[in-house]
Amino acid sequence: MSSGYGDESLRLARQLGATHVDAGGQLIGSSDRGYYEFQDLLLLRQKIEDAGLKWAVLGGVPQDWCDKIKLGLPGRDEQIENWCKSLRNMGAAGVPVLGYFFSLRCRDGNYGLRTSKTTRGRGGAVVPSFDYDLVRGARQDYWDPPLSEELDVTDDQMWENLAYFLKAVIPVAEEAGVKMALHPDDPPISPIAGVARIMRSHEALKRFIEIVPSESNGLWFCQGTISEMPGDVLDAIRYFGRRDKIFYVHFRNVTGTVPAFAETFLDEGHVNALEAMLTYKEVGYEGALMYDHVPRLDVDGDKNHASVAFAVGYMRALLDTVDGESGDLLLRNRTVAGERSRS
Repeated sequence: MSSGYGDESLRLARQLGATHVDAGGQLIGSSDRGYYEFQDLLLLRQKIEDAGLKWAVLGGVPQDWCDKIKLGLPGRDEQIENWCKSLRNMGAAGVPVLGYFFSLRCRDGNYGLRTSKTTRGRGGAVVPSFDYDLVRGARQDYWDPPLSEELDVTDDQMWENLAYFLKAVIPVAEEAGVKMALHPDDPPISPIAGVARIMRSHEALKRFIEIVPSESNGLWFCQGTISEMPGDVLDAIRYFGRRDKIFYVHFRNVTGTVPAFAETFLDEGHVNALEAMLTYKEVGYEGALMYDHVPRLDVDGDKNHASVAFAVGYMRALLDTVDGESGDLLLRNRTVAGERSRS
């Protein structure tokens, strides 16, 4: 199991009032097989439940299990077959949601494609930021696994690859009783290092959910990423929420939209966090609300516990304001989220 699911992290989850876990990334014993094994999933689920929590989301798939799928390269059918094995094993192990990206993974991770990780925010807190002008036209070694600097992948090719993939895996997800939640491209701008990034607008997300209409095909609704796009994130919550296409939420805030933006505390940024929470209630959203990308405080050290506690407290206050009672909370590695309660 990942170190993010050790006893300390699970105790932190319970101490902060969490009830559910988003356990993502690598599971020991599976990385050399290309899919998540039933036994590994079951053991991790039991570890989580023995700590008094529940497993809500498996957020992430190793990049070398799906890079050929995304790029339409030879070997993608084998990766799709393995993806289907993961879905069936998740269903058998009782893991309800698989979160994934269709953008390539950069060397610092799916959400690590930033041009600065030392920008100073409020009071000197460290926040990541992005400025497209700093990478516009660059062809250097962004990707993991690495790609040729001569590679060009167009929007049309990426849409074709996505459709091919969804048509193969969504029927299997339906049979397994697993929902697949796609994270928008972050940053939502294209191209980067010769590769198109198609999940970069509200219209693109609308097109995505129509490729294979299914209760198993929906969004990992990253409020921060969608706030980086042109358009009103509240409109997006209403559109996708009313269609039951929001499978879980990254509840975070940013300042600015592409081509340049910075991460912020929840009470900053250009999105009113209370209005966002009220909009989730308006559309009847009842899934996970997970905080994400917290600033780093001077007292945080390597684990961001203080910043986590600030985000959790702020989210609980929002839930109290909206519902009149505390919502449940969810832990992802070292991040915490809330799950809206049924009224």
